[in-house]
Amino acid sequence: MKILFVNNARVCSGCEDHLIDIAVWFREHGVEPVFLVREASLLQERLEALGIKVHPVFIPDRKPGLLHRIAKAILDDQPDVISINREHNIMPVTAATMLMYPFLRTKPKMVAVFHTPTGRWYPGLGSFAGIIGTSDYTAESFIRVNPGIKEKTTVIHYGIKVPQADAASKLTRERPRKYFHGRKFPIIGMVGELWKNQEELVDAGRYLVERFPDITIAFIGGYEGLEPLQKRIAAAGLEEHFILTGRVPRELIPDIFYDLDLSVSTHRNEGFGIVHIESLAAYTPVVAYNSGGLVEIIRKGGGVLVEGETKEFADAVNSLLADDERRWALGAEGRRVVEENFSIDAMGRKHLAVYRKVVGGGT
Repeated sequence: MKILFVNNARVCSGCEDHLIDIAVWFREHGVEPVFLVREASLLQERLEALGIKVHPVFIPDRKPGLLHRIAKAILDDQPDVISINREHNIMPVTAATMLMYPFLRTKPKMVAVFHTPTGRWYPGLGSFAGIIGTSDYTAESFIRVNPGIKEKTTVIHYGIKVPQADAASKLTRERPRKYFHGRKFPIIGMVGELWKNQEELVDAGRYLVERFPDITIAFIGGYEGLEPLQKRIAAAGLEEHFILTGRVPRELIPDIFYDLDLSVSTHRNEGFGIVHIESLAAYTPVVAYNSGGLVEIIRKGGGVLVEGETKEFADAVNSLLADDERRWALGAEGRRVVEENFSIDAMGRKHLAVYRKVVGGGT
């Protein structure tokens, strides 16, 4: 089976990390992955480094000719399935596929994968052979406004290759830090692109500093949105407590989660959040609002879901930082949650079952 994945992201966030993981897993299990990507993107670079074929058809300064470039890639590769992983690519890829239909030996089955919640109607989505949502929360958002697709929608949570982790060295206040050198307990952090309501964590900072005067609060994510956050931190007089790392290579993320005493999120509309299972896999509990797709992780264990606003969020963080035994117990629980529910093998098998089903059981 050959699957043509479509994703024109400029950067690599959770969705793109997931696609790289699933492509590698598929290749190991006899499926050929091919990608349509944005030219000169980090996704293109990382896929090519893995020896995965890419077509850089999305060229920002050459939008005319996009349909032709997509159509040519489809004709060249003759995929069994086209898996569209950014909803704004649904229309151009569908149109290009229809243009190529008379010239294709095999008519590819169309699958749309939604990684974030959307309330938009997508014409033609009902004709797709399969639809995947990465959480119940995400699936419910598009099912409401796209009639007739519920029966063909499958929810598949992200999974990760669960890394080795040493609980004995992690579950102590005094451990040497691997990434935040010289910083001591407590360190909390929010991992993700800088549009996910990080401002509210800045606002919570004054409550956190009152309780823990030596606290370090880290934002780990891309530089877009950096300046407004810096200004907000400065206005609050909290510069010595905040670190903004910018984008961090994925291979260093385990070191960051090892260093964090808590992983936190003030984002209320998360589609799912691969970073939260990466956190739990590192024995790092998560504190988040009881909202969005990430609750489907934390309700299984390993963290605290907060009702309320900024003060209540800060209170939950402070309470957990003050209680070592509870925090460490949640860390161990979170690790078990990932091992039992969010492995890459479990995710890969579920995705493969969907793609085999839409092509009629073929491999």
